[in-house]
Amino acid sequence: MSARLLALVAAVSLAGCTFDLDESATADAELLRFSTMTLDAETQEQLALAEASAEAADDELKEAGADLLTALFTASDTAATPDALRHRFGDPVPYGEIAIVCDAPRRPGTKIASAGGFTIFDSAPNTTTLRAHYITGFDDRCARQFSAALVLTGDPGTHEFHRYIPGNKSRFNATDTAYEAVKSSFCRVREGKPCGSRIDALARQTTFVTAYESFGSRPTWVEILLHDGEMSAIDFKSR
Repeated sequence: MSARLLALVAAVSLAGCTFDLDESATADAELLRFSTMTLDAETQEQLALAEASAEAADDELKEAGADLLTALFTASDTAATPDALRHRFGDPVPYGEIAIVCDAPRRPGTKIASAGGFTIFDSAPNTTTLRAHYITGFDDRCARQFSAALVLTGDPGTHEFHRYIPGNKSRFNATDTAYEAVKSSFCRVREGKPCGSRIDALARQTTFVTAYESFGSRPTWVEILLHDGEMSAIDFKSR
């Protein structure tokens, strides 16, 4: 039953009229039947106030429902993505984390690399300190920001050479695990096996980004896996 119909019924009741609502009748038919009644000025004023109140309540319920759905879907997306952190352009991002920055300019710095469909920009390329870097090329058209003093990129072939070398017993991190899933789906090979003949095609939409906290030899670093317009994983790696 509409807000207007409920308001009309309430006002007519206040006027002392009695009637039975036919639940099988349509709202329009009921409105037509009640609208033919002659109401005095006081009842008409009460009707207008009741109708306005009911419509306002309807609007509040609709807005609350929309906000709830937005919150639910946002929470679901946040839980599913490794780059769920959102920042404004220029806000610092701690080393080892990556943030979505949708208000970044098209060129948020100096271009230093392009691979796998992604482009990396350095906010201050003439320095050696920890600073903001940006990656573009994502499906959502938002940049990703991370901190590093030195950034290198690597293709899937280089990753496989080091990962599958005999005697390599280093533990799998999140990027290793994510790459196995990407490679198995794209190359149609099982985990632990090289991509094979499709490695060049995979490299056209996949790249690894290595972020170092400082120049010089470091026992740990951050590794980011990018694939097909999305970020697949980020994790620390060690020697």
